[in-house]
Amino acid sequence: MPKALVIEDDDIARELVVSLLRDGGYETFELSSPIGATQMISRERIELVILDIMMPGLSGDKLAKMLRANPRFGRIGIVLVSSCTPAELEEVARSVRADAVVQKPEIRTKLLPTLMRVRASLPRELPGRKVS
Repeated sequence: MPKALVIEDDDIARELVVSLLRDGGYETFELSSPIGATQMISRERIELVILDIMMPGLSGDKLAKMLRANPRFGRIGIVLVSSCTPAELEEVARSVRADAVVQKPEIRTKLLPTLMRVRASLPRELPGRKVS
């Protein structure tokens, strides 16, 4: 079962994403802020991180950039979510080397197909990932 971490400060949005992931067959972990994310990613051997961009304190794009800069986390899948315009969201994703983006209004229809695409592109030897 793939493991995904949802980091979203809005309780309702986080609950929606977690519910979609669980229904989609993911073992799901959640945080309401980026604090503790690296410990959880390491401890739980997270494969995918779904990150809200706009959060107080450390924003999702800054966390994504930090994850990409760290060799321990540089190979996990990162999907950014936001209510930004598609152009803004794509620009942020390029700048932090996120794997994909999903606009919040499209989460119900686009999140799971996006995660499947990202998972297919991840290195097969990713820690915690079973090779089939």
